Amino acid sequence: MTHASPMSPIRILRLKDRVGVSLAFATYLGGLGLAWWIAQDRLPSQIGLSLFGHWVGTHSLHDHINNAALIFALLPAVLWIESAAVGWEASSIRQLLVERPASVRTDLACFFLGQAHVLDLVGRVLVLGGSMISGVWVRDWLQARFGLVVDPSGLPFVVQLLAYFYLATFFDYWTHRIDHSRIFWPLHRFHHSAREFAVVTSVRQHPAAFTPIIVVNLPMAILGAPPEVMIYVNVLVVGIGFLIHSKIDSDWGWFGRYVIQSPVHHRLHHKLDMSTPTGHFGMAPIWDRLFGTWYGTADQSLPIGVTARYAHGYFIPRDMVRDYLDFWRGVLGRPNDVPEHPPGA
Repeated sequence: MTHASPMSPIRILRLKDRVGVSLAFATYLGGLGLAWWIAQDRLPSQIGLSLFGHWVGTHSLHDHINNAALIFALLPAVLWIESAAVGWEASSIRQLLVERPASVRTDLACFFLGQAHVLDLVGRVLVLGGSMISGVWVRDWLQARFGLVVDPSGLPFVVQLLAYFYLATFFDYWTHRIDHSRIFWPLHRFHHSAREFAVVTSVRQHPAAFTPIIVVNLPMAILGAPPEVMIYVNVLVVGIGFLIHSKIDSDWGWFGRYVIQSPVHHRLHHKLDMSTPTGHFGMAPIWDRLFGTWYGTADQSLPIGVTARYAHGYFIPRDMVRDYLDFWRGVLGRPNDVPEHPPGA
């Protein structure tokens, strides 16, 4: 009579870890769902006050609650997907909670400062208020001046979502290439300075990086993107940004080669070795394939980062200030303190 061989202790441990992470995620979702239900049930849809004879507030509080619930569910969901794919030991959540290497501490600092909107305020100061430019204002001006109106409201929501998502990825592709140009690279270099991927590496952005405002946000508003569609487009973009900076060692097959960039393709974009051209700029591979910047694949062992020296850790202002000054030196035609060629353009 034969007996099945017992499961190895390592596999049992990994199974227990994955079950634990799944239970924690399920508990979090349950709490989030309960908070959402209470807010929807107890809070009025319209809330505001009269200020100097004018009503200030919102007529759609429930919609705002729904959007907030999506965002609060997004990051934990991606962390769970990654941990289910790679296991607890190799996961970003373990790095974030237990190990916290220096590079990941920088990611954490950017994440929390971003959630507190501190980096938003710093960005407005550094770009001289440019982040307050409104695409809606530009669209209204074009409509009043030239009668230009783009109205997609007659299309089904799913069609609008897909159309504007791929439009956003097109503009994002060119934003990314601009960020790799000689002048703008010092600001984008802060993102590339990460020495290892963690899900929240996606939010490691310099507050003065303003090209997305001009190259992505303005065209999308001018092209008539409805606010509710843009909310879901942004949710998709943020979620995919988390995923492609994860530790999942997969090219996602045909899906990663043609539909959405995979984590290993994006790792190839972050590569440390600049002896070969940098590509894979687009969140959607179609743009790299059309414009000749699709080069191949890699794996999670490929070294990433930049040759410029970064302190890493929770104290991020020093590196941000250095990169900001390097940007202005480039604008003024002066040599940077950190001589480094931008990886591709």
